[in-house]
Amino acid sequence: MPRGIPKNKANGMSKMDCMRRALAELGADAQNQDIQKFLKSQLSLDMDVKMISGYKTYLKKARKSAAIRKPGIPAAAAPLVPSIADGITLDDIRAVKQVVNKIGADKVRSLAAALGD
Repeated sequence: MPRGIPKNKANGMSKMDCMRRALAELGADAQNQDIQKFLKSQLSLDMDVKMISGYKTYLKKARKSAAIRKPGIPAAAAPLVPSIADGITLDDIRAVKQVVNKIGADKVRSLAAALGD
């Protein structure tokens, strides 16, 4: 096996690092062909358009999951009484739970369906 620069390294950076740099320079909405030209001219990396698409998809998913893992409100600052945007409080949920325990979940579902129409 020959020694030297590994096949997946360009300028000491991995292909993923090169993609991150290209997306930072060109923006997340850049076309794959534009990214390919940037990688070739700026980083001397020849990458197939299909591979660029795969890397771009992976990085987009990683960004979404990072946003999910890091909520805007820290857990310590979150309110103790949960509420839903529709105004349902914890007391409302407890009341529904009591009704479910009393008459059964199936009857509550059919009642909700009848009232929802």
